[in-house]
Amino acid sequence: MEISAALSTEEEKAKLDEKYEKLIDQFEQETAQYDRLSRVSAVATFGGVLASILGPLLYFQSAGVNPYHAFATGPALYIAIGGIIASKLVPKLAIMYASHKKHEVSRVKYKPVTGVCMCDLYQFRTHLRKMDKAENAGERMKHAKLASYYKHKMGWG
Repeated sequence: MEISAALSTEEEKAKLDEKYEKLIDQFEQETAQYDRLSRVSAVATFGGVLASILGPLLYFQSAGVNPYHAFATGPALYIAIGGIIASKLVPKLAIMYASHKKHEVSRVKYKPVTGVCMCDLYQFRTHLRKMDKAENAGERMKHAKLASYYKHKMGWG
């Protein structure tokens, strides 16, 4: 009798895990557009900084103007610095917007069902998977600590 009771609780835990797995997969599909926006923004930061520096240099070089003189005497230096600052701020704002929208989807649609933020649940699952795939003890410990952090953040531990 005790063995069957233990098996039924293990089956219930497995069903609960499957339920969360399906919800996480559904959440990933719904928020994929925001993940793409974050990835594009991260790449745009690097490209924007390079373009802000190299663009004016190449323009002045092709126009036959000494670029160092143009930067020292004209507004080109301010334009380049403004471009670098904009290249850092605009993608950061896009990433913040994407994160806000993901949390909004989680809060409105999934939190009433799961009771936790789906972003934290997703991170928890990710670190559990990485912990299982880790090649050495150091990696396993790192992912175990991160999984424990997200478990505690969700109020599960």
